[in-house]
Amino acid sequence: MAKVVFEEVAKKFGKVEVIKPVNLEIKDKEFLVLVGPSGCGKSTMLRMIAGLEEITSGLIKIDDKIVNDLPPKDRDIAIVFQNYALYPHMTAYENMAFGLKIRKMSKSVIHQKVSEAARILEIEDLLDRKPKAMSGGQRQRIAIGRAIVRDPKVFLFDEPLSNLDAQLRGQMRLEIASLHKRLKTTIVYVTHDQVEAMTLGDRIVVLNKGIVQQVDTPQQLYKHPANIFVAGFIGSPKMNFLEGILVVEKEHCFFQDLDGVVRVPIENKTGLVNGHKITCGVRPEHIFSDPSKIKTTIKFSAKVTWVELLGHDGFAFFEIGGKQHSVRLYAEELSNPPFEKAFFLDIEKLHFFDSESGMAVD
Repeated sequence: MAKVVFEEVAKKFGKVEVIKPVNLEIKDKEFLVLVGPSGCGKSTMLRMIAGLEEITSGLIKIDDKIVNDLPPKDRDIAIVFQNYALYPHMTAYENMAFGLKIRKMSKSVIHQKVSEAARILEIEDLLDRKPKAMSGGQRQRIAIGRAIVRDPKVFLFDEPLSNLDAQLRGQMRLEIASLHKRLKTTIVYVTHDQVEAMTLGDRIVVLNKGIVQQVDTPQQLYKHPANIFVAGFIGSPKMNFLEGILVVEKEHCFFQDLDGVVRVPIENKTGLVNGHKITCGVRPEHIFSDPSKIKTTIKFSAKVTWVELLGHDGFAFFEIGGKQHSVRLYAEELSNPPFEKAFFLDIEKLHFFDSESGMAVD
């Protein structure tokens, strides 16, 4: 396998810069996920690795070799698309073997490679079927098998699970993660689904408007987001944000929300002045109705306006300053709204951001 390196890589369509200069090293055998909202540039980055999109400036290296001017067929990569891209008149076996036939490999080698890929993906019983006789998940396995037989240096996945239903997406996530462990390959995976990103990636690149916001492990992104965008994008349901100011009283500093509902201590590591606009972020799972579950708490009361029951638990949506926020509670705590309820924040799990720059200050 191989590592992939971006050195000041940028992409423009006319005068519009869709990818700002990126420096990134994708390690050998790493599973790296590119994630972000629609139009953020993640598929463009993937297509630049594949050679399907020309870069405007910078260098892309695969296995320490500059590939800027190499056509896709010479980059030793394999790509799995969202729409499967299978030949409808060919059987699964023929679809998987087609690229090897083009390379004029012997029938025995082709048969050995296709059979091994089918065994790995557990699709031996599908090899005689044509795509129209297969489900979406089966077609996607065939598309992945077609990539595996190539034995490339780098696998590229462009939102491969988007066309599948929720249950099948969950199953295919497990299969792709298991596949990575068995093959020990370098994988670059594009998705807009942060759950996919968190469950699959060794590291995650969070993109927004063509700019890399943060590159880190799933746990580090969750625990230490670099800015408000990452904090709000990573985590389901999304983080709650309270607008407020920094209050400096002698040697102590506090975050005070604009409506005076929440007041919590904050370390002023960056020397911010009294009255500076601060945003406090707290995830729904770090708000409790029972203070005994956390060490350091801050109590506040809020009006619950809506509930979503999911079975044994669900979400309560409450208002502070006219904005809705969410908290996960047990089903027995979710009565008919509206109603007032006391909540407790886990102070150790709060995040603070400069409201103007959006960058983390804690």
